[in-house]
Parts: sequence; C-alpha cells; structure tokens
Amino acid sequence: MLAVTDSVLYVRGPSATGPGVAFENAGEFDQTASAAARPRLFLDEGDLLNTGTWVQGMGTVVFNGASGTTRNLTLGTATLHKLRIDNPAVGNDPGGVVLGSNGSVDGVVHFANGHLYTTGLLHLRLSATARVFGEKDESYVRGCLVQKKTLPGGSAAIDFGNMGFLVNPQNQSFTLEVERRTGLLMPNFSYGQNTDPQLSSNHGIDRIWKLTTDDAPSGPVTLTLAWLPDNDHGLNFNGTTRAQVWRSVNGGASWVRQGSSQLINERSITVSTTLVSDALYTVSTTAVPLPVVLTSFSATARALDAVLKWSTASESNSAWFVIERSPDGRSWVEVGRQAAAGNSSAALSYSATDPGAGRQAPAFYYRLRQLDRDGTANYSGVQHVEFRKNLVFAVEAFPVPMQAFLTLDVVMPAAGPLQIELFDMTGRLVISQKVTAPMGSSRYQVDVRALASGSYTLRTVQGGRQISRRLLRE
Repeated sequence: MLAVTDSVLYVRGPSATGPGVAFENAGEFDQTASAAARPRLFLDEGDLLNTGTWVQGMGTVVFNGASGTTRNLTLGTATLHKLRIDNPAVGNDPGGVVLGSNGSVDGVVHFANGHLYTTGLLHLRLSATARVFGEKDESYVRGCLVQKKTLPGGSAAIDFGNMGFLVNPQNQSFTLEVERRTGLLMPNFSYGQNTDPQLSSNHGIDRIWKLTTDDAPSGPVTLTLAWLPDNDHGLNFNGTTRAQVWRSVNGGASWVRQGSSQLINERSITVSTTLVSDALYTVSTTAVPLPVVLTSFSATARALDAVLKWSTASESNSAWFVIERSPDGRSWVEVGRQAAAGNSSAALSYSATDPGAGRQAPAFYYRLRQLDRDGTANYSGVQHVEFRKNLVFAVEAFPVPMQAFLTLDVVMPAAGPLQIELFDMTGRLVISQKVTAPMGSSRYQVDVRALASGSYTLRTVQGGRQISRRLLRE
C-alpha cells in the first residue's frame, strides 16, 4: 500500500522516448487527504497502469511531457478525482494520453496540452457532477465521453459536463445519459453520413451525441449542441452557412431532420425535439444533407379535396412517398402513395390529392411517410386541414342490380340515428334497420338474399332529411 496524503509524488518515465510504465499499481494506492492538501501524482514522460485498488480521495493525476510521445492510461476499475493532461504534440509526435481501459472521473478533467484518446469501444465516464475544462482544437477528448444525470424538471438549460451539450427539460423530470463521440472519423459513429454510395460525400461534423433514457418524457425538450472548429469535418460554418440538426433512431442507417435550418455565427445550435432512447444527434450544413431532404410540405383544402404539395432538395435510395391521414393525429391510415426519385441531388417537387376527404369529416391531419428501398421509413411534420364547406347528408348504394348484400356509403353531417328501409313495388316495407352513425363517412351492409327479383325503393332517413333510390334485384 502506498498513500500520498499531503504532498506530491513525482515519477519520471524510463526515458524520454523509450517504452515502459512510470507508475504501476497492483496493490493499493491511496490519495485520500483533506481538501487543503489535494495530493498530486505527476507522471513525467511515463504511463500509468492500475490493476489494484485505487482510492482517489481528493487527489490529482497529472501527465506531463515534452517529447511528444503519447502516453498510456489504464485505470481498470479505478475512478480518478482529477485528471490533468499536459503532454503537447512535438513535431510529428502527437503527444497526449491514450485510454487503455474504460475510466471514470468524479471531479475535473483539465486539458492544458494534448488530447485524451479513446477508441470506439472504450469511454471516459464523468460522474453526474464532474466536468471537462479547457477543451480546444489541440486538446480535447478525442473519442467517447459519457455522463448521466437525473433531471429534476424546471425550465433552465442543464449543462452536461461542459461537453458541448445542454438540455432544457421543459418542466419534465427524467434521467438522461449522453455519450459524446468526437474526433474519431468513424462514419455513422462519430459523424453522420449519407448511406447512398452516390451521396457518401454528404456528411456531418465529426461529433455525435448518443442519448439514452429509460423514462423518456412525453413532451419535447430543447437541446443545444456545440462543437470545436477541429470537428467541422471540412464543412464551412462562416456565419453565412445554414446548419441543420439531424437525428437517427437506427444507429445511423437513416437520418431525419430535427427542426428547421439555422444561420449560426458560432458552432452552437439549439433545437426542440422529442427524446427517443439510443437516438443519435449530429449537425451538418444544408449544402450537404444526410438523407432525403424534405424542404417543404403543405396540405390545404380545395373545396372538399385535400391538396398536398412537397419538395425535396436531394434524395438518397428513396422508393415511395406514402400519404397518411388521421382524424385525431394519433391513428393513421394510408390514403395514397407516389413513387420517389430514388437518387437525386436536384430539387424536385411533388403533389397529390385526397379527393372528397371533406365529405368524410370536417377536418383531417396529414403527414408523409418516406420509404427507402431498404424499408427504412422517415416521417414529415404533420399538417391540419379544415374543410370549410358544411357536410351534406349523402348516400351511395352499390352494387346495382343488388346481389347478396347491398353496400351503403353514408355521409352524416352530425352523429345520430340513421334509418335504412327497403320497400317492394307494392309499397310494402320488407327490410328495416336502425343504426347510430358517426359524423362523416361510414359504410353499412344490408342482407338482401331473401328478397325476390324485382324493383325496390331504398329510403334512408337522418333527422329531418331523407334520400330515396330505385334499385333492382335480379
């Protein structure tokens, strides 16, 4: 057991450029001390390997260097209180520190010079109160940085570890874990990429935030995403370029626009979104969109028809645009579809009509479901259409001549009782049915198998209105 309680432990590496471990703990290392002492472990041109027990206390671990040699930090199960990186690059030597295992910090990660590198499989975890300090282009966590917080509600933005992520919970309580992946240059892991080979040059910044929650709030929250110039990934954010937030719920296989594009002067963008566990968020410019880019979608009433129009800036692997309709914004049915362009980098416009929709209800919700060739689906925003013309009581009967069953399509201006009657040629009532019909469109079937061949009169009565039709039975 080695305890450093009120002083500095300085360890020099084997050589300025040679291999070897400067400090290895296979027993117990204790940095417990009073707040005033804050013992420090300095590693000058050396590595740290922990396979034993580590008591972080109030201590700090400092990586120093002047050769540009990258050093290794393998923590095992240890949690550090404070970690300081001061190992700058020299010439072609990158400096910094490589994380050789998952690690945890419950205080501060302070960047003076040099990066902290992780792979896509390893991460540095911050406690709920920990933070990073001093990140800049030449010195930040290049890899995976994770923090989990329980949000008590309220309407103030909550900062996650000073890692370029803030969330305003909009008065909702939930638990959220954020995994920031940056600087790894891994498609659809640390940066979003259009999966169409013809548009693979369309990509986002080299920074992705993965959000995980077990108790996602029902309402939207507000996210603020920020990044370093080093993470621009060749994109131009010069104050005249519009930025766009994207979300993927399938690990980067497809990306969906969140909110509208924004003109930003700094590398920071705010968007309102709903939370889905394991969703990925990233940013691109509108000049290099990630999936099919729906630039507009509208639905308007033209008499009793609904007219839908939409346009795309580009399309990648798109197959169909499916038109969906809902009476309440919750349950949706397909009412039509149009073939998409497949692959296109040009602006395209589409239109469609839902004929006679206003005969079925005074208002409907509409949305587009864009289907890719691989079955991936993305949804547009929702449009609400109100048909100003009043519904009129109407009845359509088929087939004519009648066969085994007579089908009635009925439009009701208001919900209420509907009387259905059939009379033979002598005026005798042969069939009578009474139903309670909803407002709008509904369908009913009448069993006429017992009727003889001949001429009949159909009479439907709704309130003070009635409609009569002459029908034949063969």
